Amino acid sequence: MTFFHRYNKIMRLTFLVVLVVSGAMFYLQVVQRLDAEKSLISQRLEERASSLNFLLEASAGIVDGMQIQAHTFYNDNPEPPDMSRLMQALKDSVKDGYYTLDDIPAPFLKKGIGNLTGVDLGFTPKRIHELEMALDLNKLFEIAQANIPNAAWVYYTSREKFINIAPWVPSDAFKFTEELYTHSFYYEGLPEANPWRDRFWTEAYIDEAGKGLMVTCAAPVYQGDEFRGTVAIDLTLDVLNRVIADFEGAHGTLFVVNNRNQVLAHPTKVNSSDKKIVDIASVFPASMRGDYEKILHETRPQLTEIGDHFVAVARVSEAPWQVVYIGSRWQMMKDLLRDTTISLSAFLIGLTVMLIIATRSTRREFIKPAQQLVDYIELESERSGHRVPVDIPDTWRPWFEKVSESFSSHDQLVSIRQELDVATRMQQSILPTVFPSEDDHEIAACMIPAKEVGGDFYDFFALDENRIGIVIADVSGKGVPAALFMAVSRTLLRGIATSEPGPGSCLRVTNDLLSAENDQGMFVTTFYGVLDLQSGVFRYANGGHNPPYLIDDEGNVTALATTDGVALGVMEGLDYDENEIVLKPGATVFMFTDGITEAFNENEEEFQERRLQEALAGAEAKPTPQVIDDVVAVVKKFAGNAPQADDITSIVLRYKG
Repeated sequence: MTFFHRYNKIMRLTFLVVLVVSGAMFYLQVVQRLDAEKSLISQRLEERASSLNFLLEASAGIVDGMQIQAHTFYNDNPEPPDMSRLMQALKDSVKDGYYTLDDIPAPFLKKGIGNLTGVDLGFTPKRIHELEMALDLNKLFEIAQANIPNAAWVYYTSREKFINIAPWVPSDAFKFTEELYTHSFYYEGLPEANPWRDRFWTEAYIDEAGKGLMVTCAAPVYQGDEFRGTVAIDLTLDVLNRVIADFEGAHGTLFVVNNRNQVLAHPTKVNSSDKKIVDIASVFPASMRGDYEKILHETRPQLTEIGDHFVAVARVSEAPWQVVYIGSRWQMMKDLLRDTTISLSAFLIGLTVMLIIATRSTRREFIKPAQQLVDYIELESERSGHRVPVDIPDTWRPWFEKVSESFSSHDQLVSIRQELDVATRMQQSILPTVFPSEDDHEIAACMIPAKEVGGDFYDFFALDENRIGIVIADVSGKGVPAALFMAVSRTLLRGIATSEPGPGSCLRVTNDLLSAENDQGMFVTTFYGVLDLQSGVFRYANGGHNPPYLIDDEGNVTALATTDGVALGVMEGLDYDENEIVLKPGATVFMFTDGITEAFNENEEEFQERRLQEALAGAEAKPTPQVIDDVVAVVKKFAGNAPQADDITSIVLRYKG
């Protein structure tokens, strides 16, 4: 019952924590969604400003091209060129003081030219020169209409009282009047208004040809230093409205204004068919109308909170215009809270239902069986032979059976562990643990097994009053089999050493005995040496083992020459050559197994003989136990946290003389 009470308490606490976390998540979600919504609106505002700027750049590019074309014509034709067919048609069309291109001569088509209309002031060479230049602009008119299909008109207005305008329109629908000189697309290009001869954008105005409200990009045309007229392209305000149409910024309005306090585009308040231009103050909320100039000057594309509204302004680089967003802060928060509350409520209802279902099914399928399993484990730990309960779910039955098997296996493992502990103590007991330090020699040794028991061994023993034998060996494999083979090898070699005269013959006999009944194919690499304590002669034979290192009294470290013997136990009938050196007083022989040189670190790098030689530097001045301790310390530092892969064994012999 206590178990169930604790479970119910945990479930109630879990539900409370879920409610608190859900509330925190609700708050964070609202904040994050508000930030995301603001960022998204700012991003889309800049995208619309970029789209508008792209349209204006294309229009401005056409105007620049027409201005350059006009100047190039005058530069390439300092005198009037031969009269063109269109020019001849103009001369032939004079009627009632006007000339027009209502009748277009072949092969020209209306689609490829504009209608040039003007007051007949006489066809002087200078005037013909300008008319030919204006007719030469037809090819750019055609390009402009192809690349900017939304353009209302493309034209050249001359101070000589004529206009060339495309697309072609009959003169009874539109022709030159001096009223055109009152429009900003002309008078803002005059030298007194534009001494820098720059391209410019006009204010919004009503089109003379009846296409409603529009703005114009224009540039002055000069012949040398003499002003001749302006080239221009018109865009209706409906074209600008299409750029900002369907803005996906909720809770607000997007519109375009210029630097003359005019609204050029607005989803509801601006249309090309309107008869008047909307003032900028009328599109701002009442609370902002007094400060709209400051707001436009200081606000950036990122949404800024001003009173009850969010405001963002993106500037258009190609014209003195701005794209403005104004949205209701409270409406945005209201919509975000509504959407988030709906999702949170659905989540909590679903979570509550799931918790109820999960609580009941968990109690039936897990809590009760778990309690029974705990009780069963307690009974099994007492080894009372309790039977598996009958009323548990079938999916739990294997767990109860596994518990029984685990306790049985544990008993077996405990038994095996005890046997391994005995084997470890036995192995340690057969290796020498007391090391001589006599007047004429000194010995120290160490064996660190990789597992509970190892396959390496070392030994030393007196052969007679003047000679001692010393051996180090490494059995193939690890664990218990290697330890058993090691014990047999050590016993045989030690027993044979007392009866054989030299190291080579000792290894030969031992090898024959080990190879005779070696069904497991095990072998042992062996180095065996005999030191004459009077003469310092050290005779040795090597059965496939690592060559020891000799450190003389001056600290020089060199490897003993190998005798090329094969490991013991491989095959019978092998001979083992011997070699000998004379040890000078103070000389040290360091014997080791490959557990030292083949130790690996965490980067899979091998210790190798080079590092061992470096570790033996200065060994001639150290006690033999310290020589071993220092080498083992260097190996362990190199290995770091990498696991020990092999037994680490070494034995040091120092001849004192």
